[in-house]
Amino acid sequence: MELRQFKYFLAIVENKSLSRAAEHLHVAQSALSKQLAELESELGVQLLSRSRNGVTTTEAGKVFYEYAQGITKQISDARAAVLRSSDAVVGSVVVALPQSVAATIAMPLMRAVSRRYPNILFHLNEELTGNMADQLLLGRVDIAVFTETMPSRDIVFTPLVEEAFVLMHSPQDPIAPAPGDISLDEAVAQPLVLPSAQHGHCTRWIVDDALKRAGLPPQRIAAEINSVYVLKSAVEAGIGPTIMPLGLAQREVEEGRLVAHRIASTDVVRVLGLCVSRHLPTSNAKLAICRLISDVLRDLCESGQWSGGRYLGAVAQRGR
Repeated sequence: MELRQFKYFLAIVENKSLSRAAEHLHVAQSALSKQLAELESELGVQLLSRSRNGVTTTEAGKVFYEYAQGITKQISDARAAVLRSSDAVVGSVVVALPQSVAATIAMPLMRAVSRRYPNILFHLNEELTGNMADQLLLGRVDIAVFTETMPSRDIVFTPLVEEAFVLMHSPQDPIAPAPGDISLDEAVAQPLVLPSAQHGHCTRWIVDDALKRAGLPPQRIAAEINSVYVLKSAVEAGIGPTIMPLGLAQREVEEGRLVAHRIASTDVVRVLGLCVSRHLPTSNAKLAICRLISDVLRDLCESGQWSGGRYLGAVAQRGR
């Protein structure tokens, strides 16, 4: 397989049409069709289905598309690396953040990258947590800020921040607990609004594990919502309470739209850190962004902008 075939295939899928892809690539449509036919022949599978409405990926095509994106990115990064001096901090870096982290660190991180590394082409993706390990392993993402739930045989995890969870409910909740700290048992007294188990690695899984450790039954669910913003709105509207890190709803609590209770359990916490693939090369740009993420998270915790966050990076590094 040639790099050109990967690029042609990606263009066809993303433009949903051979003619539009040919126009985008400035090549003849017949040449594009020939390259696609050779690619499908070499793989021994059909990658695309054609119809009057354009082209769609087959199941095999969907798998190949994921790999093709990662492969073309790695080749592009390799080309940039060899064309620059060994100490240059240039190239592209893709960082993935789960929804439950993006609200806190996305803008401070983007501002820091723009200020400190203007020659890095920085991409920031907000992802559902169930997709992030695959994105890293396929090479489509360079760095993820996540919990230590990805497979250690493939992913290197460096802990940076610890966050305690709180019970969050509407001020109008008629059966909410009295002000002050509450037990884990009290926190799950009502059916909760939570992300689905498939996409709740950074939140739902923490709650599930804490209940299991405490010998409590699984929580009852009022609704499953895989959007942090919609989930907070649902809690504010009285659909049910939730358990989440305080930093996720700091503004709503300060404005009196939500009420938070600290949960007296050392198990209802999450540790966030850097996740990178063990199998992909590390560029100067990638190392620089890893260090910058650590600096940004430390500054947010120490300045109080990350409510409930405790920086662990320096401790983690000393222990290595």
